[in-house]
Amino acid sequence: MRKGLSILCGLGIWVLAASPLYAGGIINKSNQSADYMRTLNRSAATDYPDIAVYNPAGIMQMENGAYAKLDVLYFDKDYSNTIPNNAFPPFNQPFGKLSQDKASVIPAFFAVFKQERWAGFFAFTIPAGGGELEYNDGSARTVKLASGIAQGLNRGATGGATNALPYNLIASQREKVKDSVAYGFSLGGSYAINKMWSVAAAARYVYSTREFDGEATIASSAGLAPPLPLRLDVKEDDGGLGGYFGVNFAPNDRLNTALTFYTSTDIKYEREVKKDTLLPNGLPLSIATGFRDGSTIQDDIPGQLGFGISYKFLPQLNVALNYVLYLEKSATIQTFSGEGNSWDLGITAEYTFSPQWKASIGYLHTDIKLPDDQQIEQPEEPKLDADTFGAGVVFSPTPKWDITFGGAYVNYKDVTDDLDIKYDKTVWNLSAGVTWKFF
Repeated sequence: MRKGLSILCGLGIWVLAASPLYAGGIINKSNQSADYMRTLNRSAATDYPDIAVYNPAGIMQMENGAYAKLDVLYFDKDYSNTIPNNAFPPFNQPFGKLSQDKASVIPAFFAVFKQERWAGFFAFTIPAGGGELEYNDGSARTVKLASGIAQGLNRGATGGATNALPYNLIASQREKVKDSVAYGFSLGGSYAINKMWSVAAAARYVYSTREFDGEATIASSAGLAPPLPLRLDVKEDDGGLGGYFGVNFAPNDRLNTALTFYTSTDIKYEREVKKDTLLPNGLPLSIATGFRDGSTIQDDIPGQLGFGISYKFLPQLNVALNYVLYLEKSATIQTFSGEGNSWDLGITAEYTFSPQWKASIGYLHTDIKLPDDQQIEQPEEPKLDADTFGAGVVFSPTPKWDITFGGAYVNYKDVTDDLDIKYDKTVWNLSAGVTWKFF
């Protein structure tokens, strides 16, 4: 029976890394500021304090002074798993499309002090995770969980006939990601070597916590066994220290280029079982499925390499290109196997109408390097290729205040795995931010 349960749940809790991801790799998330949302492109930016995490060396192109920026990002998320009737024996019931539409709100804060040839900066962002999910009718995860348990019980009751009664249906199921957020705290400095070249370095500490609560009730259509409710609530957390480095090259007032490199951040989660189920054979569900209290699993935040170039074709018109490579092959990610190095590629155009108003539009393509058959390891938040379209405005009522409004729509490419499960999602975003220049 232990083997049957293990087949069912094996890595079952890895819904825990769920996030409103649309720009980034398998774990990393790039959508960390309101100005990113309106442009989808900040790798060569030199304007607002959020570049502390996108192009820290570019801070030296800002005016002298002290800045603070507060952003709020709202994500409307529609995720779904469409499951064929026969994907998980002994069940053969019409699960159909199982979905969730719980929204997420993500904050961000940035502070910069720049003086002549040097600058210091601080940033609080959400570099991974950052979202709750609620599948009120269950997901591919809970169906898979219930399938393994039913098979294990049926083998014990019927001498090895895994498709036989008593257990052959799911009477009810639900799943909730109660917490999934990685808090990133960055502190660093920038230095201007000369008017054209500047460099930056920063340390970043990430504390990540995530909690999964799922349940399913298996039953016998012939009434040969009483319904068996199953529930498991697991929380885990860990913190890790990493760093990032940047260089910015501005040969003239029209062209700017930048390169920023992030190191990998080691995150080795330790589990705490908060709620459990005692199975008929006397084993707790957490132990039977390999999620014992105090056990660990490692899901690093991979390093990344970002390159950007911007050019002012007109004094009012700035166009920028952005490329980010996520170094997943160099990180330890135990949730999945066979992953590659995902990447983003985007372009944005920004037009300044007056000292008070400017507007931007942006496009971003995200290519996720993950085999389709790995989606089942985290079906609640599938990792899908995407095309993102963003736009927004900045209103500057005085030289000391800048107010950002942005929005984006993400068009994902759905995939179907070798179990014929279809994974799909849609994300809308609205963002707002305010920047204050103290002096």
